[in-house]
Amino acid sequence: METRNSGYWSELPIDILRSVLERLSFVDFHRAKIVCSNWYSCSKHSLILRKPESPWLILFQERGGCGLYNPEEDSIYETNRDFSRIRFLANSRNWFLVRDSRSNLYIMDVFSEKKIDLPPLESIKGGFVTLSRVGDKKFSERFTYGSEEFIKNAEDLRGLLWVDEKKEEYVVVWFFDRGARYIAFCKNGEDHYRDIPTQIDVCKELSDMVLHGGDSTLYILTKRRVIRKLAFSKQEGFVDVAKFSDTFRQTTYDHISGAILSNNIAVTTAGEVLLVQNFFYETTRYRRFRLYKKDPNTDQNPLVEVYSLGDEALLMDLGITVPAGSTLGIEPNSIYFTCDDRVYGPQHSCLDICVFNIATKKLKRFPGLSLSNDDLSLKDARWFLPS
Repeated sequence: METRNSGYWSELPIDILRSVLERLSFVDFHRAKIVCSNWYSCSKHSLILRKPESPWLILFQERGGCGLYNPEEDSIYETNRDFSRIRFLANSRNWFLVRDSRSNLYIMDVFSEKKIDLPPLESIKGGFVTLSRVGDKKFSERFTYGSEEFIKNAEDLRGLLWVDEKKEEYVVVWFFDRGARYIAFCKNGEDHYRDIPTQIDVCKELSDMVLHGGDSTLYILTKRRVIRKLAFSKQEGFVDVAKFSDTFRQTTYDHISGAILSNNIAVTTAGEVLLVQNFFYETTRYRRFRLYKKDPNTDQNPLVEVYSLGDEALLMDLGITVPAGSTLGIEPNSIYFTCDDRVYGPQHSCLDICVFNIATKKLKRFPGLSLSNDDLSLKDARWFLPS
């Protein structure tokens, strides 16, 4: 019998290859994409014909393991790779922004483990700040307006990511927690980061951020109760989106209701900016949300409450809404949630994996993913949309 070499598989006719790809499970489909360039090219066309997937969860375990949870199947796919020495900072669909043990950044597809290396942190340019490495975990930070040196720990690095897989475009944003003085960003094709000073106007004391990659815009919520919009095409292109009234407190505890309170922002598919208030009642473990948006009819009371997201769902980990419905596998008028203060990292947060229905105000949790489950021993999780 004639033995075929591996080149035979890359030479399969497109119609046969497409038929094979469309019959694979979701995980196997993404693994098959990296067999060869021909299979990867064909997979892009096959994506259009595949059934849309519901949001998945990536699960991070205390012992360093990582799993992928499909709510529709109620099943966990274990990964063979050891992720104990890397940290996942952000995600866009199944692409994740990752920091490795030597403080290098790259983007990785969690299904195929395809990697895109990013510029080193110390490549930042713009004239506001310079960084230099101090070993693998620390950086020396100096600003042009002073001679003082600050030591930054890589553990305090936070990030945001947006990827358009079809166009092969991405935007990466990062900053150091604990009083960020600047935000760094780069796009595909660039070999360095540019800095955006935060010590100007009302961008001091960052509270939350959302990256809306489609129009290369960063939305910033500050502790001064202002939402700002910054376009990456400009260094200082701040445009007001909304200002909070005094009723929206930036405190962490509501003494009237006895709930832990946090404020976040989100951007809808139509480009509207939402203020998301999150109330958590520790004694009952109940959680509720209230949504607000800018009133287009008046400037006297700029925010009005939003009582429905319609045929959309809010993914709090990403800060965006997405089309929803039974055909898409996504619960409409719902909020997919994992933890508070995502932009400042999981150590500041309480992990609570759930889906909140805005109309019924009911929570759906996943018992098998409970923090009390010793087999899983979860330390963090993130919702993401497979692509």
